[in-house]
Amino acid sequence: LPSPPLPDDLPFQTTATDHGLLHRRVLRLPSAHCIGKTPVHPAQSASAALLALLALDPQLASCDLAHALYLDTETTGLSGGAGTVAFLVGLGLWDHGNLVIEQLLVRQLGEEAPMLTYVAGRLRDSSLLVTFNGKSFDLPLLRTRFVMNRLEPPPVRPHLDLLHVARRIHATRDFSCRLVELEKHVLGFERVGDVPSNEVSACYLHFLRTADPAPLLGVVEHNTWDIVSMVALVGLYGEPLDGSQLTGEDLAGVAKTLHRAGAVKEAADTADRAVERAVSLEEPLRVRAELAKARGDRAHALQDFEALARLVDSPATRLELAKLYEHYVKSPSKALEVAALGTTETAPFAQKRVARLSKKVGLGYQQLLPGFDFKR
Repeated sequence: LPSPPLPDDLPFQTTATDHGLLHRRVLRLPSAHCIGKTPVHPAQSASAALLALLALDPQLASCDLAHALYLDTETTGLSGGAGTVAFLVGLGLWDHGNLVIEQLLVRQLGEEAPMLTYVAGRLRDSSLLVTFNGKSFDLPLLRTRFVMNRLEPPPVRPHLDLLHVARRIHATRDFSCRLVELEKHVLGFERVGDVPSNEVSACYLHFLRTADPAPLLGVVEHNTWDIVSMVALVGLYGEPLDGSQLTGEDLAGVAKTLHRAGAVKEAADTADRAVERAVSLEEPLRVRAELAKARGDRAHALQDFEALARLVDSPATRLELAKLYEHYVKSPSKALEVAALGTTETAPFAQKRVARLSKKVGLGYQQLLPGFDFKR
């Protein structure tokens, strides 16, 4: 049976294609558009080289962010199994400085081919794909749907999954890295009247049964916010580090990731910025100390670990100081002093360290530290 027409209240235009009817909504946002406090326009000129380092994916470095394709799906289930269908696909792309949001609706189950063919065409025209958890969910789901519809698989493009970048940058922040949480705590935007993700499927099934568009309109708005938020995050994560709007705590996460990617100098410079900008110094100091230690700069590592020890009671920091005092400062007495307060070493190793240091200062450790608990 042919698909019933769309209700007039749904903001989609219907076009006939070789694969059937395509239901598409187009929304154009000016470059000055912001989500919360964060503008979207920096995403066009974001540094692909920086994003490649943060994503730990060198192939992203040569991509043109002005020709990125942002993709997000709304589906009939959250499992991503063979029976799950992407009934609404949101696409974001740049066109003459404007952010264009395209949304493709599957009016009826079994009529995915026009949508899938359109998505494949957009992928062919793009330089890279940007998603949020798309490597684990959206892209495998769409590939399955191409197979199920006996269509040629979509072209492979370099893929920036922002979820992994967000987890590295905001690892120590007191919120989860769900997109709505990033909007609230990073972009300065809080959704009002949003459809929760676990209710999206029910809204679509209600539409299929009743043709009532009201619940589906909320899903369309939800999908729009997802796309625009991804664009804003790309601009934020990919802006020059010397002018970054990220907090000092987040810059500490950036520094750790840059060092992991092999950008040692950039990591050190970013760690300095993190300490300068941080409200809470604990994590930035820890990161800067660890990075200094990793590159063999024991003088700066000692300075930061000492500052950290004054700030927080940290057995891990005491262990680092014990090592530096013994082997760099050549002061076994200072090393023994901090080691005796307890470190993260297991009891046998702690006992061995204290015994060695006690011998170096000329005293038996059991005489010097009769109350020391080696099981700590």
